[in-house]
Amino acid sequence: MDWLNLSLIIDAVLGQSDNQILNLLLPIGVKVVGAGVVLIVGWIFAAWFSGIVDKFLAQRTLLDATVEKVLVQILRFAILIVTILLALQMFGVQTATILALLSGVALAIGLAVQGTLSNVAAGVMLLVLRPLKVGEWVAAGGSSGSVSRVGLFRTDLITLGNVLVSVPNTAMFEGSIQNYTRLGRRRMTAVVGVAYDTDLDQAMEVLRGVISANKAWDTDPAPYVYVSNLGDFSVDLSVWAWADGKMYWDAQAAFRLEAKKALDAAGIEIPYPHQVEIHKAG
Repeated sequence: MDWLNLSLIIDAVLGQSDNQILNLLLPIGVKVVGAGVVLIVGWIFAAWFSGIVDKFLAQRTLLDATVEKVLVQILRFAILIVTILLALQMFGVQTATILALLSGVALAIGLAVQGTLSNVAAGVMLLVLRPLKVGEWVAAGGSSGSVSRVGLFRTDLITLGNVLVSVPNTAMFEGSIQNYTRLGRRRMTAVVGVAYDTDLDQAMEVLRGVISANKAWDTDPAPYVYVSNLGDFSVDLSVWAWADGKMYWDAQAAFRLEAKKALDAAGIEIPYPHQVEIHKAG
């Protein structure tokens, strides 16, 4: 646009009467005010409604705090997008074109971060289905440890060696999850080998006594001792005993120690393989 045309437009506007100028500007002003009201109301509604949803998720669900915040922010962003589109419609803007553009951008972003979105989806499913919780001991994704955090992208485990392992949520969700804590109690299966000339009834009674002497082991169901294998060097006795999950490791370690002492005191041999070397004269 050159200066001559601009000058003609200005002269045309200035040449209009007050009523004509008012008629020209009034519809624009109404649209501006209306759009402003829509934006303000939408902004207030987004903050109010997302706050209600945030409180609901915190009180009525078991979702991780990180996921709660992300879901609330997504909801608030969606409300604001709808508000902006409504405001643009008041000016006659074709929002269908904008929606198509936004859909294309969303698709491109989704393809670019497909792996990340898979982890997010898996993380949400883990938090909704609750196959594991913070503090539980699990084996999943090729690692085992105590769950320290279930995040939006990764799940953190702390191993027995106090090593932090971060496992992608897809690996956690798509594979099997062994939860050693959820049911409360765990069963120990210990195998003790004794010599073939051992009085098996006596040996089994000794092992039952070791279990009953430790209050960490439950009496219901009762401990069970049985012959599980006739090996090459020993008769294997298997011991089943139940303990609270929190006391399981200590109780299991104590059983091994006390079983060895009790069998030694009873004169019962725990055999071990002997290696025999035969030398042939050349």
